[in-house]
Amino acid sequence: MYLLLCLCLSLTCSISAFSEGKRTWQDEVFYFALTDRFFDGDPTNNSPKGAAANLYDHKQNDINSYHGGDFRGIEIALERNYFNNLGVTAIWITPPVRNVWNTSYDLADKGKTGYHGYWTQDFMDIDPHLTSATKMDGTPYPRGRNGRMAHYRDLVNLAHSKGIRIIQDVVCNHTGPVFYYDTNHNGKFDRFGKSEWIAPYKREGFHHNAKWAKFPEWNIDRTQPRGPINVFGKTIPFTGILGRMSTYGRKGFNNDSLGKGDGEEVMCDFFSLRDIWTNPSAKHYNELVDEFVRIYAFYIEEIGVDGLRIDTIKHVHHQFWADFTSRLRKKIGNRAKDVILFGEAYDETPEVLGKYTYGTDDNDVSIGGMLNFQMCWAMRNYLRHGGEKYGHPNGIEIAMSDLHSGPDKGKRPYYNPKPGPDGLNARQKSITFIENHDGINRFRVDDITSRRNSLANAMVLTLEGIPCLYYGTENSLHDTQGKIGPDTETGRLTFIRNNNGGQVKKIQASNAFHATQTLIKARKYLPALRRGLTAPLWLDSRESKHDDGTFLFARYISEKPELTVLVGFNLSQNNSTLSPALISPQQRALVPEGTVFERISLRGIDARGSQPEFATVAANERINLPLKADSVSIWRVKKQTSELHKK
Repeated sequence: MYLLLCLCLSLTCSISAFSEGKRTWQDEVFYFALTDRFFDGDPTNNSPKGAAANLYDHKQNDINSYHGGDFRGIEIALERNYFNNLGVTAIWITPPVRNVWNTSYDLADKGKTGYHGYWTQDFMDIDPHLTSATKMDGTPYPRGRNGRMAHYRDLVNLAHSKGIRIIQDVVCNHTGPVFYYDTNHNGKFDRFGKSEWIAPYKREGFHHNAKWAKFPEWNIDRTQPRGPINVFGKTIPFTGILGRMSTYGRKGFNNDSLGKGDGEEVMCDFFSLRDIWTNPSAKHYNELVDEFVRIYAFYIEEIGVDGLRIDTIKHVHHQFWADFTSRLRKKIGNRAKDVILFGEAYDETPEVLGKYTYGTDDNDVSIGGMLNFQMCWAMRNYLRHGGEKYGHPNGIEIAMSDLHSGPDKGKRPYYNPKPGPDGLNARQKSITFIENHDGINRFRVDDITSRRNSLANAMVLTLEGIPCLYYGTENSLHDTQGKIGPDTETGRLTFIRNNNGGQVKKIQASNAFHATQTLIKARKYLPALRRGLTAPLWLDSRESKHDDGTFLFARYISEKPELTVLVGFNLSQNNSTLSPALISPQQRALVPEGTVFERISLRGIDARGSQPEFATVAANERINLPLKADSVSIWRVKKQTSELHKK
C-alpha cells in the first residue's frame, strides 16, 4: 500500500505542479533489443530458404550462430504488454536489413554469422531470419521484399498502438564482406583463406585485387540496391552507387587500425567488413550521401520508425554526417521534429563524442545526441565489481560536468548546445547506458550480483540523459561466461529461450523486474529525473585511500525547487549518514531552509515493509540523509497530505 501511495498518489502531484507540455525524447526510456537474441517467436524462419543449415544453433548456446530471435518474438511481447508493464517507451532494434549471413574470418580470426544485423548486403530489404510468412492473425504476407517490408511495418504499427516508439539501428560506414581480395589472382573466392577476407592496411592508394564475391548459402553477393526498386507500389530512384566497387575504400585492415587517430580508423575496413568511401573529395560523394538519405528516409516515411541509432560514427568522415543529417531532415520535412538521430562512437573522451553533434561549424546541428560512453565507463568503474567490492564515483562527477562544459580557454562546449528540430539539444538527448552489445559487454558477468545489477539500472534511470536498458537486464540476465575487464561478446546470450512464450509472464513476477519497473515509475512521475539538471553533492575526495562507497547527487529544475530530487547510492555493507549542502554547481541553494524530503519506497530494492523516512534542510543548506547499506535511496520534497489527493 505504501508503494502505491508513493508512486500512484504522491508522485502525481509533482506532475500537476509542473506543466511539461507534450512528450519529448527526454521523457523516453529506451530498451535495446538485439533482435536475434530477444525471443524466437517464429521457429519457421530460423533457416531461410537457401541458407546453410549449420548457421542456426537450435540449442541457442553458440554465441556466433543465429539463435532465432525475430520480429514475431517482439510482437508477442508487445501483445502481452510486456514492455508497457515494464514501463519502457521506445524499443531500439539492431539493423533489420538483409545481411551477409556468415564469414570465415572476423574478430579474433574466427568466423561467425551476421545474426546481429551489422553486415548489410541489401539496404532495402529485410533479413528473412526476422520476418514471418503470415501476420499475427494468420493472414499471409506477400512473397519477397514487399512481404518482409510489410511485416516490419506491422511491427512498428503494433508498437505505436501500445504507445511505444521504434528506433532502427543503421550503418553508413560499411557493408558486410560482399567482396574479397583475390590474393592468389586466380579469380576465385577462397572462402577459407584469411588473406581473401582481411588484407593488410594500405596507407597509400588501395588494393586493386578486390572482386565481388558470390556465395548464396551465406547470402554473400554484391551490395544492393543496384538501381531503382519498387516497394509498396512506389518506385524509388536509387542510383545503385552502393553496388559499384569504386564506392569502397579497399584499403584493408590491421589489428590496430580501429584505434588509430590519424585517419586510418576512418579509411580502413572493419575486420572483414567493407569500408564505404565517405571522403568528401570523392567524385561519388554527393551521390553517396543522397543514396543513404533515400534509403533511411524510406524507413522513416514508409515503415514509420521514430528514430535512427547510427553505428560506427567515428569511422566515417565528419563532413559526411553534417551533410547526411541536414539532407535527411530536409527530405523528411515536418517529421524531423519528431525523429531522433543519435550516434555511437566507441570512445570515452568528450572531445570525440561531442564533436559529431556539430556540423561543419559551431552553428550547425549534426547528430542529435550520442551514446555517452564516458558516463558508461565511469558508472562501471564505480559499480561493476564482484561480491561486496566497489570503485570510486569521481569519474561520474567528471562526466556530469563534461556534459555541460567544454575545454578551457573559451573553446566551444563539448556537446552542441543548439537545439535541433525537436527543440532539444545534444545534452538533453545524450543516451545514458551501462551495458550494450559491443565489447564492453553485459553488466552482470562473473560474480556480479543481481542486487548490484539493480543498482546499476537505478543509476541509469536517475542520471541525466535518456536512459537505455539492455535487453534482459530487467530480469538480471547473467552472463556466466563473461569476466570483469576484458572485452567480450559473451553477453549476447538469448533472453527468452526456446520459443517459450510462457517466460514472458514468469519474468514479470521476478524481484529484478519489479525493481526495474519501480525505478521507471519513479522516473515517470518525478519530472526532475527526466528534465532536470544534475548537481553532485557527495563523494569522497579523489585522493581518498578509503572510499566509503557512497555517492549522492541532486536532480533539479531551477525555477521549481519543489521538484528537486535527491539520489543516494551506498555500495558498502554499512549504513551511512551523509550531511551534504544542497547547493547547485552555481553555488545557489537548491531548496529553501526547512524543506522536508521524503524517501520513496522502491519495490524490489527496499526490504519488505520499509517505513517512510524524512529529512529536513537546516539553515546552512545542509541535510542529514541516512543511506542503508547496499542500496539506492530516492528522496523527493514532501507534499502536504491534502495535496496528495488534488487532481
